[in-house]
This record gives sequence, C-alpha cells and structure tokens, in this order.
Amino acid sequence: MNQMPAGDAAPRRRRRMSRRTKTVLNVVAGAVLVVGVMVAIGACWLFREAESMAITRTAFESVSVGQAEPAAKKLLPYGQSKIATKLARKAGLTAKDRGACRHYLSRDERAAQPGHILVYRICFAADAVAAKSRLEVGNLSPRPPHPVDKASH
Repeated sequence: MNQMPAGDAAPRRRRRMSRRTKTVLNVVAGAVLVVGVMVAIGACWLFREAESMAITRTAFESVSVGQAEPAAKKLLPYGQSKIATKLARKAGLTAKDRGACRHYLSRDERAAQPGHILVYRICFAADAVAAKSRLEVGNLSPRPPHPVDKASH
C-alpha cells in the first residue's frame, strides 16, 4: 500500500504551461519590448527636434541684418519650428513673405501679452540676412471662437 506521510494531506501537482501559452506570452513580451524601444526612439527624436525649434534672445541678437547667409546660419540651429511658421502665418504674413524666412520659438523670453507666444523671424535674400523681427502671436487654434448663442423668446 502506498501510504502518504502524515504531514502531506494531498499531493501537490505542478501545473505546466502549455506550449501555446508560452508562445503567446513570448509574443506579448516581445511586442511590449518593441513598443518600449519605439517610444524611447520617438522621445529622443522629439527632444532633438525641440532643439531646432527654439533659440535664445542672445542667438537672435547675434544675427545681424546684412550678415552673410552662411555665417548667420552657423549661429542658428538647423531647420526651423513648424509651430512658429504656423504662428507667423496667423500673424498675417503671406506665403511670399515666408518664402526665405526661418521662424523660431523663443526659448528664454516671454511675450508681453498673456496667451501669446514670441516668435523670432529671420529672412534671407541675396545670400544675406535681409530682415529680422520679433512677432507676438496668439493661440494656435485654427478656427475663431464660436459666438455665444442667445436664446430667442
């Protein structure tokens, strides 16, 4: 007779995971790992893009009207801010005006009016800096606010 020791009331069985369950868990773990790597790469890309979207007041002032374009571009980050370009368009600049201009957000200076953003604009013509300006523009919403509907009696 097989008798069990008095201390063990019932035999403990180990449950084994099926091969299918292991495969599903490995696929899920791999997908989570891939998503995590993609988020990290995206965050690095976004941080790098943020560096080319904004400049300090000192960098803006170091560029002077009449300065050679290559020398001026060495003082500025590569590229420009898409947000600042959109803000410049909202400020009333035409497509012709924006053609040879770069737009940057201010990194260290605030707009005078609450709710506005300061944009630095540097324009090039004939291989030199043609103009530079500071623009204070409002919010980014593409539509004007909806008028308040009045109840009619």
